[in-house]
Amino acid sequence: MSSSQASSSAQPEFTISTPPSDVVSSLSFNPDPSHATQLLAASWDKTVRLYHLPADFPATSDEAALAEASKGCTLVHTFQHDAPVLDVCWINDKLAASGGLDRRVRLLDLETGQSSILGKHTNAVSRIRYSESTKLLVSASWDATLKVWDPFAAASSSSGSGSEALLKTLKLPDKVLAMDISPSFPSTQTPKGPVQISDTTPRLVVAMAGRLVHIYELSRWRAELDQGASSPDDSPAWKPAQKRESSLKYMLRDVRTTVSGQGYATSSVEGRIALEFFDASDEVQAQKYAFKCHRQVVDGIDTVYPVNGMAFHPIHGTFASIGADAAVSIWDPLAKKRIKQYGRAPSALSCGAISSDGAFLAVASGFENIDDANSPSGEVGGLAKGGPGNVQIHIRPAFDDCKPKPKAS
Repeated sequence: MSSSQASSSAQPEFTISTPPSDVVSSLSFNPDPSHATQLLAASWDKTVRLYHLPADFPATSDEAALAEASKGCTLVHTFQHDAPVLDVCWINDKLAASGGLDRRVRLLDLETGQSSILGKHTNAVSRIRYSESTKLLVSASWDATLKVWDPFAAASSSSGSGSEALLKTLKLPDKVLAMDISPSFPSTQTPKGPVQISDTTPRLVVAMAGRLVHIYELSRWRAELDQGASSPDDSPAWKPAQKRESSLKYMLRDVRTTVSGQGYATSSVEGRIALEFFDASDEVQAQKYAFKCHRQVVDGIDTVYPVNGMAFHPIHGTFASIGADAAVSIWDPLAKKRIKQYGRAPSALSCGAISSDGAFLAVASGFENIDDANSPSGEVGGLAKGGPGNVQIHIRPAFDDCKPKPKAS
């Protein structure tokens, strides 16, 4: 992918004044554009935090204005867990779900600040997603299973087992590393413009160890469940609609579905991103591609960094890549070029998200990179140390930065 049109600058940003004390594993904005300034952050410090951001980004890069914006970030609730939290997702304005190393799937009441256990896996819950169109909550685990939940059922049965909410358990060939729902934005209209969704088929993309990718059609799950009778795992409805091998040669770090609903992007530990499409026809599959990114020369050596996360813009359809090189790049997947690169954060980045109205980009620094014996900080490329006490959540304006550049005449 070309980067000839990219620009790099220290853009105005502010940081949240009460960040988690350890690495942020997941950032998620409220999918309702009318409440897009609400942000959930899951962390290795065993918490999920709910923040309310200022309604607008400061119109100036004046340090005093940015400092005032930082003070305007309100910590509303902190949800304590028994172990590091690996993922969090919104269900609606009042309810969210989380999972992590304690193996529990939890419901978070965003009004009261209370949480309850919906159920559990036999190993860490690595990813959790909610499908608005099918009303299904899906948790994925290192125990090589998917579990399908009704988050609106009683949080637990009289025995406390949570069996009322568990609808189905599906076995997988390997542990789940990343997962996402398509379309990625349930709303089709925002205050800043329409979300262009051309394929509304609800899908679940599951990326596993061993470079395996399974694609499920969630409407078939919903129809099967609505029939009322329990169906066997080998029923066609529960089988993946597609089984694929990743286009990337090394372990996957993230998967994010495109705004259009037509495909998904995957990123790997080897500084690459691949764009894939759901349509299995030869004509469409010929359009998929992969490219290198998040690399820099360190002491004369071309050093490759993991792409730890990605985030699509709901209106422009461009996306941000979040790297362990402490850099964020904005990419235009149609033009196949990088349109912006921000100045590097103090330390490696772990994850990021773009708000559902397209106004804000949030990224978390403080990821612990590979130790480098030649670096005083222990981080490759001279980055500041990550880990406990070194975590920040950076908020930047996203709408103009993510806008595709016009073609040169």
